[in-house]
Amino acid sequence: MSEAKKAGSVIFRCGGSEERLLLSHRDIHLLDGDYFLQRPVNYRAYLALDFVRGLRTPLEGPLLATHKRVLLTSVLKGLRNALEDQRDLIGYSYQFKFSRHPEADGSGALSGFRVRGLIGSISVRPAGYCTVVLSEAAPTGRGRIAEIIDMRVRQKLETDDWGTLTLKRRTAEVGWFNELPRVLTWLESQQAPEVDVVHGPAAETRRPTKG
Repeated sequence: MSEAKKAGSVIFRCGGSEERLLLSHRDIHLLDGDYFLQRPVNYRAYLALDFVRGLRTPLEGPLLATHKRVLLTSVLKGLRNALEDQRDLIGYSYQFKFSRHPEADGSGALSGFRVRGLIGSISVRPAGYCTVVLSEAAPTGRGRIAEIIDMRVRQKLETDDWGTLTLKRRTAEVGWFNELPRVLTWLESQQAPEVDVVHGPAAETRRPTKG
């Protein structure tokens, strides 16, 4: 499996030492799985990624955030655990297919089918997720959400009008599983109380850490 192209680096600096978290665009958007990634905190904000495009810094940029080292360590451990809980699912990218509506097959988002009389929509965005949302009909269109289905687990769903909804999947790299353990080990080895966060390029080789 080829390595996903890296979007850039989240650079942590603590005292006189630094470590880099190398992320692909897919890695960044895995944090956007609103329904199925348990997020007691905003992980994007702690990584200074709380904007849409992700990492776009050609050179090392300005200071973006400062966190207490102990707090940042705890937050990243929580992220590691949340991703580990999804490990068997986010390691794939998904496409959907309707048996009686082949023109609707795709790898984006689609709505207009019905399930048990409810209005259905499906999305395989962000990559690593596949979600069906069923909503009640309303005079002005779609109404209250009635059910949310994780299709990665179910993989097949009968619709009222478009036949059987099924999934295809292909393996995809998840960089977090290699990157987070190294960064956490580095954080736990530091002594300074605060960590600065900046963004930088996805360098082929990292600057050696000190300390």
